[in-house]
Amino acid sequence: SLRLAIERKRIEMTARKAYATDLATGLPNHMQLLEHMTHLVALRAREPAPMALIALRIEGLASTEAVLGVEAANVLKRKVAVRLRSALRASDVVASLGGDTFAVLLAWIDAPDDGERVARKLAASLTQPFSVTGRQRHLAVRAGLASFPEHGDRAENLLRRALGQAASVATVGRADYAHAADRGPSAAANDDE
Repeated sequence: SLRLAIERKRIEMTARKAYATDLATGLPNHMQLLEHMTHLVALRAREPAPMALIALRIEGLASTEAVLGVEAANVLKRKVAVRLRSALRASDVVASLGGDTFAVLLAWIDAPDDGERVARKLAASLTQPFSVTGRQRHLAVRAGLASFPEHGDRAENLLRRALGQAASVATVGRADYAHAADRGPSAAANDDE
């Protein structure tokens, strides 16, 4: 019976991890991010320290899926996740909020403008070309920022603010997603103008 209890616990842990993970990227999902933020906000109530949440809306993932297929789009999402993780500290959390949206939780920041500086750095990193199935893919990014405690003291409010700001700011990166490779061998007559 001990062996069955251990096996049942292992299955429960595996199911919980699957529930908390975005399967396309392997990153924590929306619910896991909110849970982590809620714990961190509670900790900050006892030990005050600023933190920031960056929401990143990525443009170009849908066109990759339309042209190269779902698996190529998932590969591109995984590459985005790797690029984000490699640009951050180990204590920072990168999450996939589904579709074309990612979030970055900076567990602590030293100066009020650190969140903006990191958001600009991440956006610049993501606008560099990615190679997927032998083709270069260009992405554009809209980044929103919410700072704790300045913009709220609840995880949901911080996430809502960051997502709202990301929806309303200018796009950084390539504006035209009709990649030359996507148009096929024959270009339009006015392509050179």
